Amino acid sequence: MTFSKSIHREYISELDDCEKLFIPMHDNCPGHWYLCIIDFKNSHIQILDSLRSKRRDKFRFKSVKTVVEFCQTFFKLYDIGKYIFQFSIDWASSIPTQDNGWDCGVRVIKHMQTFKNGNSMTASDLCNSVKIRREIASDLVLHEGNREK
Repeated sequence: MTFSKSIHREYISELDDCEKLFIPMHDNCPGHWYLCIIDFKNSHIQILDSLRSKRRDKFRFKSVKTVVEFCQTFFKLYDIGKYIFQFSIDWASSIPTQDNGWDCGVRVIKHMQTFKNGNSMTASDLCNSVKIRREIASDLVLHEGNREK
């Protein structure tokens, strides 16, 4: 069996039933993580950025559009009935702003955990980033799929 068929059977076929796709994005210039959420159910794409920058907004928006174009090509290649070219793209409102230059990755992970159920994240969800980092590390190490414990 080829690698491509194996991947398709195990993972890609699940995309047909997927309601939201979470894509962590990275901006190398300031070394910053932000999140793109493709919401298939509501035909909408949101950018969640805890440290927006007028100087970098245009680049980040363009990067999301590039990833969306790639996703659409990927969906077409694997015959997945998702059509996202016509989805609106905008910045998520009322995202808690980080007060430092190093919590963006933690915030992206917390956004994914919170938004998967349709909830918005609040500032109180992120009040102790050290504790959140420990919880994420523990979850990763102890996860049943981690064969390298």
